Amino acid sequence: MAKSTAFIDLAVQGIPSRICPTAGRPLHQHLMYLALAFVLLASGRSPAQSDTLNNNDVPPRHDENPIGTFTLHVDEVDLPFVVADKHHHWITNLSQDEIRLSDNGLPPESIRIFESRSGLPLRVGLIVDKSDSISQQFAYEKDAAALFISRLMSSPQDLAFVLGFSDQPALVQDLTPDTEALAMAVRNLPLGGGTAVYDAVHFACKRLSQQKDNGFTRRVLVLLTDGDDNRSELQPARVIEEALRQNVVVIVLDTNPTPSWDDPKHRTLEKLATVTGGQILPAGNKKQLAKSFEELSAQLRSYYLLAYRPSQFTRDGSFHKIQLKATRRGMRIICRKGYYAAQQDAAE
Repeated sequence: MAKSTAFIDLAVQGIPSRICPTAGRPLHQHLMYLALAFVLLASGRSPAQSDTLNNNDVPPRHDENPIGTFTLHVDEVDLPFVVADKHHHWITNLSQDEIRLSDNGLPPESIRIFESRSGLPLRVGLIVDKSDSISQQFAYEKDAAALFISRLMSSPQDLAFVLGFSDQPALVQDLTPDTEALAMAVRNLPLGGGTAVYDAVHFACKRLSQQKDNGFTRRVLVLLTDGDDNRSELQPARVIEEALRQNVVVIVLDTNPTPSWDDPKHRTLEKLATVTGGQILPAGNKKQLAKSFEELSAQLRSYYLLAYRPSQFTRDGSFHKIQLKATRRGMRIICRKGYYAAQQDAAE
């Protein structure tokens, strides 16, 4: 900007031509230079600047909610959570003073991070039941799931995979930010076979654990199933443990058109979701499924990031029970119910 101003001053003060390019020139050329100078001023560039921008000319991007990089020590715990009010609206303005946290019944030694986030990179596994028991609703389930995963992946930093399962899990699309590839993988899922729900969830947890990321990410499994497991080799308790060890949230969309809350299979699905920090949502018909996907999309972008140091922490691999509550009236916190402490390495 200073160069452009100097250029105009020299032109109107009659400085010799070796300094001023307009000196000794006809009036119309003076006017042309003046007009050019004013255009350059308006654009914020000087005459010496090139018409071609280089990388340094591009202003840095300032995201509305930039993602920080934090180092989490082995004796610290990260605890993503969401908050809902009694009307099932996601709340993002809770303060640290409005939570009460305990780890094995004790308050934490310190809280390192507490913030409401919307831009933490997602690592999502979409797990779709393709067994014979869901044949009636399979077509619209695939359409809804394809639309959901396409809309959810809003950042190049987000990665997702698609896992279909019947008797065995099948990874039909590995982790990618490509929404078209993900949607196509869902739509091309074939139908047929038995139902191995918990084997599929265990496989998906392992796949997410293999993805090594710098900084925090959210690991989420979205499971579409009626829960009628008849083929799994693994017990649900082992699968829940694996999800907790890998800090994976499992959200279940129950596609059973007539679920029974007293059914042991339904209760096991609900436990899988709630213990890992997820929830079970009704998806027994097209309308319910669309509503649950809409709610889920909002939930995954409306959460808090909490990291803390427990008061008493021993690297012995033991299970720690977490309790997190909000003091604000009518608020409900959804988070995992515990974690397994890291174990001391034999070499240490």
